[in-house]
Amino acid sequence: MSGAASFEYLMGLHAAPLLAGPKPASLVSFRKSKFEDFDALIASYETCFACKGISFCRLAEGEEYVLILFYRACALEARLASEKVRVLLDRYGYGGMVSLGEMLEELKRRMRKKMTFPHEVGLFLGYPPEDVQGFIEHGGQSFAYSGYWKVYANEEETHRLFDLYTACTQNFCRKLEEGIRFSEILQAG
Repeated sequence: MSGAASFEYLMGLHAAPLLAGPKPASLVSFRKSKFEDFDALIASYETCFACKGISFCRLAEGEEYVLILFYRACALEARLASEKVRVLLDRYGYGGMVSLGEMLEELKRRMRKKMTFPHEVGLFLGYPPEDVQGFIEHGGQSFAYSGYWKVYANEEETHRLFDLYTACTQNFCRKLEEGIRFSEILQAG
C-alpha cells in the first residue's frame, strides 16, 4: 500500500466520523517512519481538508510518532461553547479563553506538560460532558459500558451514536477499498 493509500486508510479507520460529518474532531496517531516523508504527505492533504472545512494541528510529537487533532472549526467551537462543556473546561484551566486557537494551544501545552492525555481532551473530541466528568470522578472505573469512550450517562443515546460512528467508519473504508477517491468521500462541513 502506498504512503498516500496507507494514510487515507488510517484516516478512515480512526477519523471517519469526523470526515463523514457527525463528529467535531478526531485524534489520530501516526508512526512517521511508516511514510517516506510524513511532513510532505500531510502538507499535500492540507488543501483537500481545507476545502471540506477540516483543519488540523499537531498536539504532540516525538521522534517516531505524531498525534494530530483533525477538526471542523465551526462544529468544535460550538461544542466547546456549550454550557456544560464550558463549565468543565473552566474547571480544568481554560477559564477566560474564548478563541478555539487559545484552547488548542492550552490543550497542547497540557499534553506536553503531563506527557499524557489530559482528561478534558474528550470534550474536544465530542464526548458528552457527563461521560468526561464520570471518567474523572470514577478514575475510569464503574462505567456503564465502553465503546469509543467510557460511558457513564445517556446509555441509549450513546449506543445510537456509537452505531453511527461504526457505520461511518465501515462506509468510509468500504468506499476507499472500492477505489473512490479520498477527496470525494470527505463531506464538506
